[in-house]
Amino acid sequence: MVDFSYRLLGSVYIFENPNAHRVKVGMTIGSTSTVADRLTDVNYMWLGRKATCQICGGRRLVNIKGLIPQHVGCPGGNELPLEKDVTLAESYLENLKNRLNELSGSEKGSATRIVNNLEKRIEKYRHYNQPVGEWQFRVVFYTKCAEQVELLSHKILEKHLDKLAPFGEVFCCSVSVATEAVETVLGQLGLLHSARKETKL
Repeated sequence: MVDFSYRLLGSVYIFENPNAHRVKVGMTIGSTSTVADRLTDVNYMWLGRKATCQICGGRRLVNIKGLIPQHVGCPGGNELPLEKDVTLAESYLENLKNRLNELSGSEKGSATRIVNNLEKRIEKYRHYNQPVGEWQFRVVFYTKCAEQVELLSHKILEKHLDKLAPFGEVFCCSVSVATEAVETVLGQLGLLHSARKETKL
């Protein structure tokens, strides 16, 4: 049994989804989020229990009907998430585009950014297919400089990045390749011997 409560300053974890042939390399810092919490959150997003609002792009736990719950200041509540439908997002985008000519200065700049982000989200989810499998814990390194270790590990694994995954830090490689990347970075930073490694038995 892995002791998820153990802390130095942070943790760099590797999750695996064997059915999807993917790994996720992420990190946690401090006591507000544990590796177990992150695993639960990742599976909620992967399985569609936590989904994307069509309007604001925020992730929310869907209600019993599979809809995004009401949230302050956003008309995307009580609607299907972006993973299931893009109709509301497309309509909202069209209205924003029509209003752009009426705006100026910082208002126009802000609206343009919203338009660009919304276009990217719609394109990403237009032909979205529910991913397969579930994520499982494989390896965690408890270490100092977890944020830097994660960032540099991602650079090593960049060529394996899954750009179609519904969230970031997902790579098309094996657990051993991901583990080697993290250990390489720990070695480069002089942290390999001080880090505590735990693996799935």
